[in-house]
Amino acid sequence: MLWANMALHESADPQALLTQWHQALKVGGFLMFSCLGPDTARELREVYAQLGWPPAGHELTDMHDWGDMLVQTGFAEPVMDMERITLTYETPARLLQELAELGRNFHPARFPALRGRAWKARLEQALAKHLVKGDDGRLSLTFEVIYGHALKAPPKIKVSALSAVSVDDMRSMLHGQRPH
Repeated sequence: MLWANMALHESADPQALLTQWHQALKVGGFLMFSCLGPDTARELREVYAQLGWPPAGHELTDMHDWGDMLVQTGFAEPVMDMERITLTYETPARLLQELAELGRNFHPARFPALRGRAWKARLEQALAKHLVKGDDGRLSLTFEVIYGHALKAPPKIKVSALSAVSVDDMRSMLHGQRPH
């Protein structure tokens, strides 16, 4: 069993990571994972767009695309689900602190250098203005969490009009092992 909590969206090359996970499992092995989905921090993306800034984060993958990538990698019977969770924060500073702890921005158009105190103050003002929901004055931010699981399928045997399979390979396949 391989359990990967909140790792896929952190990978610059998630397809390669899925391949590594596939290689690490035995046939019949079970993969369970969670990751952030495309609706994560949509409010923050809107604020950045209003300010004319590059995207606040890289594009996150939809759960249906994760399922397709699992199948392409050799996993079988993928099951995907998602939920949206709204977190609230007392201050823009606390919201930004938590976002910094959660990950990084892989977007190719992200800011190429460090930003100063004036930029941060402008961002905090924009967050305070645009993210307040409800009467309590707290800032709200949406997180889409995707959950998935799949099995490592036995390798597929290439079949043509005339195919030859050794007796040893047939025995291995019957016992659920990889052919030699």
